Amino acid sequence: MVNTKIFIVLLKYGWNVRRKNWWYRFPFIPIPPRNWLLWRFETAWGIDSRTFKLSDLPPVNKIIKDVWKFGHWLSYIGRYR
Repeated sequence: MVNTKIFIVLLKYGWNVRRKNWWYRFPFIPIPPRNWLLWRFETAWGIDSRTFKLSDLPPVNKIIKDVWKFGHWLSYIGRYR
């Protein structure tokens, strides 16, 4: 069963880390800046941001599990309620 509280916390966090003026640049979706994403990949899974390849990412189920744990932690510390 999906915990909607964690899902909402993750949505709020994602909205806060979106790229500034995202509506002016393609793609017109509120995603974080590329450098920030690469930095997060490096800090979370040890992937070198200078030589990033999609094949270096962990399996999708591991990514989802880690993101969900992060959302649980944000909820636990009281952020984005």
